[in-house]
Amino acid sequence: MQHLIDLVTNSNFFWYVAMSLIPILGWIYFFQKKNYEKRSFVILTFVAGMLSVVPIKLYEKYWNTAILYFEHINLFEYLSDLVHIPEFSKFISYVIVNGIVGVGLFIFTMVLMFVLEIFTGDNTLNIFKKKIQKATESPLFFITVGIICGLVAYGFSFSVNEKIWFFVVVGMLEEFIKHLVLRFSDEEKINSVDDALSYAIIIALGFAFIENILYFHNFTQNTGSSFQQLTIFFFLRSTVSVMAHVCFSAILGYFYGVARFSETIYQEEVLQHRHPLIHWIHRIIHLRGSVLFHDEKMMEGMLLAMVAHAVFNSFLEFGRVSLLIPFLLILFFLVLNLFHRKKVHLQTGNLLYHPL
Repeated sequence: MQHLIDLVTNSNFFWYVAMSLIPILGWIYFFQKKNYEKRSFVILTFVAGMLSVVPIKLYEKYWNTAILYFEHINLFEYLSDLVHIPEFSKFISYVIVNGIVGVGLFIFTMVLMFVLEIFTGDNTLNIFKKKIQKATESPLFFITVGIICGLVAYGFSFSVNEKIWFFVVVGMLEEFIKHLVLRFSDEEKINSVDDALSYAIIIALGFAFIENILYFHNFTQNTGSSFQQLTIFFFLRSTVSVMAHVCFSAILGYFYGVARFSETIYQEEVLQHRHPLIHWIHRIIHLRGSVLFHDEKMMEGMLLAMVAHAVFNSFLEFGRVSLLIPFLLILFFLVLNLFHRKKVHLQTGNLLYHPL
């Protein structure tokens, strides 16, 4: 709380806000010009994206707090310990804490979106109940992603810089929060893949807006930087980092949209080309093809966004500009390719489109 008070009362606070807002408005104008959405929905989604930073910061502040039988719920430490001492008991502890964190973030986001939508009159209680029912699968996605990361750490223990594992956890947390906000923005707002892409990017811009304000404040407080240094830092944050967040969320939004709006025939064609192991699991648990396709695409989008986020943060932290810029360009062209694939799928009838 004191940190927040120091930020708001800082004499440069409005400069931080202005510097953060300028590039964000440019991105919003660009995407809204191409995909017009109802203004009230855009504003509320942007605010939700801003406030989605709150649970991340609260978690970072209190992740050393004891809960149940665990001394702390710091996922970074559990994953780091698992890498250095690959024991099954440590893997189980990591998985349990991963589940606690996933459920905690889900509950926080649910309450956040309830306050935003119900108390602002943006939604009805009945619609929000439907959203909760559909979104209850989201913690399972986070837990699954965490288990995959844990299995990699457990089965392929190797020596890497500890910060890499920290960025893996950061990527998991931030992209999961954006996914949750997108889930609670669904139902009456997202009616096509275009909508899913648009709202995912708006959420990312809200998140990046607050994140940049915090970074500007910390940068000036910790370095006592000159105007020239601040200008360079502003350029990097407002272009490189914002563009990265847009790309991460575009990946998330694309696969979310494909999972929601794919035709049954297209789902069956995709599932036919899956690995035999998936078909075997499908038969064992009697999972409907549409459910299997939906879960696969949701997971694919979250994993790709999280991995891209972790790699980007690693390059940024270690000053690998020679790798950072090419990686960002590759990521940007990947997003353009996803937009092209979406267009092709719409033209071939593989994706449904329900206009507002």
